[in-house]
Amino acid sequence: MFTSEQKAAIIRISFFILSADGKIEDSEMDFSFSMWQLIGVNEQDADLARTMTGIEACNVVTAMAEEDKSFVCALLGCMILSDGEAAEQEVRVWRTITEICNLPAMSIEQATEIVRARLE
Repeated sequence: MFTSEQKAAIIRISFFILSADGKIEDSEMDFSFSMWQLIGVNEQDADLARTMTGIEACNVVTAMAEEDKSFVCALLGCMILSDGEAAEQEVRVWRTITEICNLPAMSIEQATEIVRARLE
């Protein structure tokens, strides 16, 4: 579904969301690992993410197919709720990434539905 470069970009961008409120909760990491596992992330993808700049990650995501971009946006939106609250800073970063990467606009509720449908 996603190339190694795309999976690395998703990981890299995920950390913008996860760290937006100044802390990364265990529940956020647990959720992230399960989502990365869902898209087939392996050790090489994680290694590539560590070397990728934020700009490179955004360029990779921007070039994705529309359906993939919708899922990435939804995945990032769900990460916001993984610690039980939608911190304002996380929502702002999500909206900014959505604009920078030309992702489709959606609500947290829509994001949840997209990810839930993908899990079924």
